[in-house]
Amino acid sequence: MSGLQESASDQNTQSTVPHTLDEAIAALEKAKINRPSRNAGNSVKHDVDGDDTFVFDPNIVDPWDSGRGGVADEDEDEDDEDTKVPQVSTVDRENQHKKSVLPVIDEKPEATASSGQDRRAVEGAATAGEAAEQTLAAATNKKKKRKPKSKRGLAAPTGFEEFYVDAPLTLAEYEEEKGFETVFTQRIEVAIQRFAARRNMDSTKKDVFDKYLSSGGIAGGPKQFSGGLNAADMSDMDAADIALMKANHFVDLDRYGGPEFYTVDFEAIAKAFFSSRLPQHYDLTTVNSEKDVQSKTNIIRNFLNYLLHHDVCPEYKDQIFAARNICDLADKELSKTMRALTLFPGDFQTACSEIFGGTCRDTFVRNPGWAEEFESDFGMHPDLAQQTFKIGLATQTSDEISRMYMDQGNALDIQMTNIYDIGLEVTEVIYARADIKNFYEKHEAAKGLKSLGKLRAKTWHPPHTPPQDLTKEEKAAAQKKASNPAEEIHEFLIEDYILENCFVGMKMEVTVREMSFGLKFFDKMLGAYCSFYTILPNEMMAGWRKPEDEPLPMRKKGAAMFQDDFMEAGDTVEDVYLDDE
Repeated sequence: MSGLQESASDQNTQSTVPHTLDEAIAALEKAKINRPSRNAGNSVKHDVDGDDTFVFDPNIVDPWDSGRGGVADEDEDEDDEDTKVPQVSTVDRENQHKKSVLPVIDEKPEATASSGQDRRAVEGAATAGEAAEQTLAAATNKKKKRKPKSKRGLAAPTGFEEFYVDAPLTLAEYEEEKGFETVFTQRIEVAIQRFAARRNMDSTKKDVFDKYLSSGGIAGGPKQFSGGLNAADMSDMDAADIALMKANHFVDLDRYGGPEFYTVDFEAIAKAFFSSRLPQHYDLTTVNSEKDVQSKTNIIRNFLNYLLHHDVCPEYKDQIFAARNICDLADKELSKTMRALTLFPGDFQTACSEIFGGTCRDTFVRNPGWAEEFESDFGMHPDLAQQTFKIGLATQTSDEISRMYMDQGNALDIQMTNIYDIGLEVTEVIYARADIKNFYEKHEAAKGLKSLGKLRAKTWHPPHTPPQDLTKEEKAAAQKKASNPAEEIHEFLIEDYILENCFVGMKMEVTVREMSFGLKFFDKMLGAYCSFYTILPNEMMAGWRKPEDEPLPMRKKGAAMFQDDFMEAGDTVEDVYLDDE
């Protein structure tokens, strides 16, 4: 785009360089450049007195008509090359519509420039400006096209769908898999590698699957000192050898002392993983806890189905079927157990704790007035605790307990006789009778309270707790009690909405308090577990690594640097290292 020249009368005035399209148009209106005549043979002659006179010259061709076959003067063509407008290329298009700057050839044009040059400058400025505006508008309105889900891989099947089924094995695949070694460890390594290759696992699924394998004593990560694979190595291997070399999960026989210390038990691994390890690593107490549990059990169930379908270990087929049943049982029990853990101890147990000096005593904090709509009271108000306890005592306890409470209450002789931590296994869940529910719904004194049922449980010894430190008398009493076939049954009053998440076989750890009038309650929930709760030694070996035969070089160097301060006569660097440990 060429520069804009001012009229002859303004030659001594410095020209202003336009930088935008709007400034170019304003400059054109200000300059008021006169368009020359389009009649061929006309030229402009400047008189001495400053007046311009049009003179006809047949030898001169109007440069504006050069596009219609006229031939312009060579000198004028050379001058036009200096004023030639640069074309807008695709490379510079982005910079042009960002800056919108009109290129200028000369800030001080000569006064003798022809009117043809002025006209080209005007039309060139308009053309380049319009091109820049159109390019900018097209870039603004253009939207990036998003790839469809099919091309991004999001819509591809993962292999974990509800009705997903592996394709039947071909004869070649069957013969290939039968060609593996007869050792179980090699077969399971190849099966894990091929299962992971045929399933589309995201980060969460992969993490769950890796933790399940770790619970079963199978380490993850590339094999060390294998040297990798290349085309020359694979040319001498069959499919079985290549699969073994590519496996990222392997049985570390040296980790637990050797093959003689291993026991294959698919059912025990499933029990330990779902009842112990999975609740430790994932929050299953959310609103969607049931769906979360099912998504995780489906991963393990899918793997077990793969082992059955490919006949990986026919000698353990019964164990695999039993492990699949544990997956189905975990779908029903694990989410209930986690919800019950958040709901216990309940209103009645909290009321007893507030009245008789439990852990909830004097913990009530009234909700501030500005937050009444959130119902964020902490603890239980003493008046509400008395109301909850007395109505529950009248509707659900035996006549003997009610009579003893009234007698001891009148004599101010109510005491807490025993406090102990105990493991319980639920034996019976009893919901409130219809008449009791009707009383809670219609009686004015029970307005706002929740109906009570009963939870009965027997003593259970958690496998993860250390043995009790008992005196000789206590041990003798415990042995005598254990020899008695009749088991002690503990009974607690629990709200119905909590009992909905309890089931026969459910295991709990609680702090029980016994009152002098025969009532038992617990105000602290230490843990809740599924009916198949299992602990394996494998969990204690998670993250274990073989200790070094000698101190690391950095430890040796550090001990040597301060040997004057820490070493006595006759000591060695290894002695300092061991003392530091």
